[in-house]
Amino acid sequence: MLAKDAKFRPGVMAALCPISMRQLERFFAKHFNKAPRAWTRELQLDMALRLISQGWSNKAVVEELGFANESHFCHEFKKFYGASPQSFAPVYGNQPVNGSGTGVAGNGARRLLVTHRELRRV
Repeated sequence: MLAKDAKFRPGVMAALCPISMRQLERFFAKHFNKAPRAWTRELQLDMALRLISQGWSNKAVVEELGFANESHFCHEFKKFYGASPQSFAPVYGNQPVNGSGTGVAGNGARRLLVTHRELRRV
């Protein structure tokens, strides 16, 4: 996935396509009605929620998704979801969370996975 390959950094996403940052911003405004940074943050946190719900530790999620450190991850997660990451962790065999209530995949919108080809059409 382009966003993960770019470590959730819009500038790197643009460079991988290759398009300018301004073209990337126009693409996101047109197709997602938000800035690339906001979209990548939502995608990163949605992926984090899925990993946490599968039993991954905070440390493993930080390494997998490129957060600066565990404190940064926990702060961003709580700000976005209103609860700590571990409150979404499976407890005593409960089923994993199937998406978020406010994140990228949980709002019923089509999955926001941007490919190199889609961005080249800008």
